[in-house]
Amino acid sequence: MHLLRSVLCLLVATPLMAQSRLLRDTEIRAVPDGNVIATVQSGTSWRTGSARGGFTQVTLEGWIDASRVGAKRDTFPASIGGSGTLRLRAEPSLNGRILGVFEAGAGIRVLEKKDNWARVRRDGWVLTSTVAAPTPTKVAATKAPQRTETKQPSRTDTKAPTKGTAATAVEPAPDEPAPRLGAIRADSATTLSLAPGSTPVAVLAKGAIVDPIARDRGWVRVRLEAWVPEDALVAADSSVVASITAADLRLDPTSHRGRTVRWNVRVISLQRADGLRPALGADEPYLLAMGPGGESAILYLAIPSSLAEEAKTLPSMSEITITARVRNGRSEPTGAPVLDLLSIIKR
Repeated sequence: MHLLRSVLCLLVATPLMAQSRLLRDTEIRAVPDGNVIATVQSGTSWRTGSARGGFTQVTLEGWIDASRVGAKRDTFPASIGGSGTLRLRAEPSLNGRILGVFEAGAGIRVLEKKDNWARVRRDGWVLTSTVAAPTPTKVAATKAPQRTETKQPSRTDTKAPTKGTAATAVEPAPDEPAPRLGAIRADSATTLSLAPGSTPVAVLAKGAIVDPIARDRGWVRVRLEAWVPEDALVAADSSVVASITAADLRLDPTSHRGRTVRWNVRVISLQRADGLRPALGADEPYLLAMGPGGESAILYLAIPSSLAEEAKTLPSMSEITITARVRNGRSEPTGAPVLDLLSIIKR
């Protein structure tokens, strides 16, 4: 009887699951910075897990056309068959809300089948910058049955939950964002070091929330996102030069090759290179931009894969600060400089 009562008490508690909303249409990757397996819609919410290297793990779940369930793929018991993308829906119906699309060949797990539909699940990774702060959502609680015997409350019983009701989960105040899943909080002010036991470089305030990345002999490597005034910062790389202009590159394209610049530019559009721009690789993505500063020079800013998602979010005519390495000071046929992007800061 005592064991039964203990089990019932455990069922009373309401477990929490973290749900996070995506801020924009987002590519899901098999591993951080790996192959794209799906694209999901902006505003959809998914279970989130651990974070690593700027990516956050998410769990996709929904309904697909059962006829497209293919053979085993890698460690997955099934995959998306066929040659085209496949829509993932919230309900098993052609009228069901579209949550996203799977790429052909993506590995999946089939949870159940209903008529011509299959409910599937797949874990993947998204850029952490696309994920809104997770909020705890309550799972329906199992109500414990009423006991027939009565008990007079003691002094220690006065704050306990009423029998037969679910315990209330403590949630953040409305104006306090929910902490990220897996995040940890500084219990007291402490120093930040670049390596265990090395010279401190900053102080972490009491109550600051950070993401743990690794642990080593009593130390935790953490990631912290914060804001500082831009005028308090200078380039860490002494080779970065702000005084070089686009005109300087065109006048002497050879001597400036390989130098790093930090410029304020205006984005015109996101483009892909064609055969008319031999200084760029075939189909290489780049930002068509204007600048730097008050210059009206046209610039080609080649986009590496690590900045591809961020570049897609830049609206036309937006102003950004870039760090970039000069690839070609004067390219054919327009004479526009070509630079390899190293970082983007939205202004």
